[in-house]
Amino acid sequence: MSIEAVTIPKWGMTMTEGLVAEWLVAEGDEVTRGQEIIEVESTKTTNAVESAASGILRRIVVQVGVTAPVGALVGVIADAAVSDEEIEAFIASFADANGAAAEEDLNAPSVRAVDVGDGRVVNVLTMGADSDDTVVLVHGFGGDLSTWLFNQDAFAQEHRVVAVDLPGHGASTPIQGDKVFDDLVNAVERALETAVPGKMHVVAHSFGGAVAAALAVRQPGRVASLSLIAPVGLGKQINKSFLDDFISAERRRPLKDVLERLLADPSKISNDMIEGTLRFKRLEGVPEALSAIRDTIVDAEGQQRHWIAGTIADFNGPVALIWGDKDQIVPLPGDTQTPSQAKLSIISGAGHMPQMEAASEVNSLVLENISRAK
Repeated sequence: MSIEAVTIPKWGMTMTEGLVAEWLVAEGDEVTRGQEIIEVESTKTTNAVESAASGILRRIVVQVGVTAPVGALVGVIADAAVSDEEIEAFIASFADANGAAAEEDLNAPSVRAVDVGDGRVVNVLTMGADSDDTVVLVHGFGGDLSTWLFNQDAFAQEHRVVAVDLPGHGASTPIQGDKVFDDLVNAVERALETAVPGKMHVVAHSFGGAVAAALAVRQPGRVASLSLIAPVGLGKQINKSFLDDFISAERRRPLKDVLERLLADPSKISNDMIEGTLRFKRLEGVPEALSAIRDTIVDAEGQQRHWIAGTIADFNGPVALIWGDKDQIVPLPGDTQTPSQAKLSIISGAGHMPQMEAASEVNSLVLENISRAK
């Protein structure tokens, strides 16, 4: 017999509470692991929470319209054989245990600017207990640490997690010059030498996949696994107009139209995401840095430059390729473009950012790939 808690998740450093916007199942309904069961709204986003187990939703503890703190118990999933008395005892004990755990939260994230030389910094988020194995999160073009809102906490349950803002993104120093990609990777490598003491399991999205591949070449003894989500560099085709339009969008409406291309469900693009991206794009040096990075991704004909296909083929650790079947930015790779030792997983109904649209499935695939390295 098992009892599983449904709780308010923590999506990002600043989230302290969530509003129960909608229960997608009713008390007494059977649910399966990975099924969306509740929608939670924070000040920044609204997203569905998926069940961590199969069973019956035996109790709804927090009703629709009620706000509860991060980690609060909102529902209970259990087998039919579990008695009502055991459910009540679980609810009571969960409140006591959760209160004690809040006093010392090992998963609490912290952010710092790591000096990488020449007056530049790389912004680094760290969470989870100290470990010799670290999950390193590398976002894509135009993104930042918030790319991993729905993933970092799941990884931190079992691993130390370090996420970086790439140079020219987030709170990291913009980068320019003739050797943009090499300089960018150099900066990330230096930051990780400071922030990550042991093995790295690199999880990267889109352009971040090229950065991850470069790290695997430079530090083969440190990179233990690669989990690449819609990475650039396997084929030649890419939606160059997305890159161009992202750079040129200076107002809310045009930027919203661009960002909506990232997801299969454009309604998930929040006002906060739009406003935050606009603020970032208006920082000094950022438009120039983005243009320089775009020119490392595509050539003069608008086709992808090749980075990672050969790297993956030579990499000794496990490789996971994760793609949404409705990706409008980087097309699914063909059979000849997928390295033989890489495991390709295609997520139905997701766009270019399945880590946001199908977080639970992506988290499971990444953790499975990491386990293959041990």
